[in-house]
Amino acid sequence: MTRPLLVPGETCATLIDAPTGGLLIDGHDFYRAVYEACCKAKRTIYMAGWQFASEVELVRGDEAANCSHPTKFLPFLRSLCERNPDLDIYLLPWDSSPVFTLEREPLQRLKFWRLGHKRIHWRMDNAHPPGASHHQKLICVDRAVAFVGGMDLCTSRWDDRDHAANKPQRCTKGKQDQPYHDIQAYVMGNGVDILRGWFAQRWERATGKKLEVPDAPTGGIAIEPTIPIAAPHVGLSRTLPPLEDPPCEPVTELLQLHLRAIGAAKRVIYIENQYLSSDELCRAIEARLASDGPKLEIVMVFPERSAGKKEQISIGVYQQAIFKRITEACAHYGHKLGVYFHAVPGDEGDVPVFIHAKVMAVDDRFLLCSSANTTNRSMTFDTELGIAWESLEENPTIRRARIEMIGEHCGVWGEEAEALVGPIAGLVDRLDAFAREKRGALRIHCRNADEAPGPIMSRILPPDSPFDPDSIEDTMPEPGTWLDRIFRNPIAFGGHLGKKLGGAVRRRATRSDRRSG
Repeated sequence: MTRPLLVPGETCATLIDAPTGGLLIDGHDFYRAVYEACCKAKRTIYMAGWQFASEVELVRGDEAANCSHPTKFLPFLRSLCERNPDLDIYLLPWDSSPVFTLEREPLQRLKFWRLGHKRIHWRMDNAHPPGASHHQKLICVDRAVAFVGGMDLCTSRWDDRDHAANKPQRCTKGKQDQPYHDIQAYVMGNGVDILRGWFAQRWERATGKKLEVPDAPTGGIAIEPTIPIAAPHVGLSRTLPPLEDPPCEPVTELLQLHLRAIGAAKRVIYIENQYLSSDELCRAIEARLASDGPKLEIVMVFPERSAGKKEQISIGVYQQAIFKRITEACAHYGHKLGVYFHAVPGDEGDVPVFIHAKVMAVDDRFLLCSSANTTNRSMTFDTELGIAWESLEENPTIRRARIEMIGEHCGVWGEEAEALVGPIAGLVDRLDAFAREKRGALRIHCRNADEAPGPIMSRILPPDSPFDPDSIEDTMPEPGTWLDRIFRNPIAFGGHLGKKLGGAVRRRATRSDRRSG
């Protein structure tokens, strides 16, 4: 008998009634859906995100011609409040570390306060332990619809599904942005009330003020999904860090859901994500590969390579080691593994598509869309949020989602996507052949082999990344703090760093001894 993956209190916070819901693939579909939903808001709009940008265009090109409100984010929200005196809008972005300053819109707090509206309530959230971050992406419009997933409403994130190398609509201040792929889910029904309540809890924790959640319409908003999803079991899962004031126990529902889904896989695992550096997920995949279960087809889609030296050192070298372990385990136990990236033709050759989505599908019966990278920190102490659909047998809407997602990365659609991606048997061999022939957009990933550390870096780098540890105790101090320490007292900083890394090594050794014992 098939065991359920969604278990309240373990792998999800709660099960919700089988609601209307689905996927919105890429910024074109998601931004348009948010715009249209907010146009119909009567009482409340709640938005939590990693960041927002006041000038991001929600609707673009010819589609913007008939819009009844401005299409830029902050002018749009202000227009909604001016036309509807009953509407309140609450925005809760992460009060980010100084290391991200150059990746944020300057003077954003001032812009939202001075150029917004008295009923646009803007606060920044830093209610988390040192070294953690708020990474949830959540939008609730009245009690009618909620959006959950990997996308923020900010610059450089919009694209449509063909991801052309040159696209006039995909520009920031006249500069062409890189092709960009992401996925958001949406849900209607009683799940919206739960998500509204979670937003109110975060608002109170961040501001110290209770947020009264008024009654609001439950209908009147229609969403045009990229792919509708219908399954009998739907769960909401989170990652939350431990907090002392107010007291909050850690929540690792998303980690447990990933582990359970990987362990239960019988035919196929599909993952697309920005990173793969979680030690626990790697061990779970290795354990499943070594088990007596059926042979698996494992398909993964990631960005072509790390985005610069900072990311290579903090994530890339550790991701390379995990890819190596999984590759060797698949070869040893007779499973198939395909790792790919997405590229489109440009003026000077292939242009890689940046992968920012966070989805996992298993056996065409389970689908998860979340804000969580497959990293240690996303699984343990950053705030994350996801929605999962589950059937106890193959589900046609989840199967279609898998075919559509992989097909997009191949650059094929309809019957061609069905023929290439639909059958699970031989899936990796077909995708490998397709990618080698370069008939479409799929390319073979080097699995970060070019980022493997040399003999000198191997001696310098700690066994676990201090920027992506598997425990909140092993995090580096806040970037603003350590930058200040470097310039103010480098000797003291070096001693502090040595203690942190030494403690991390000892804790890792202790955990390894416990597992081997």
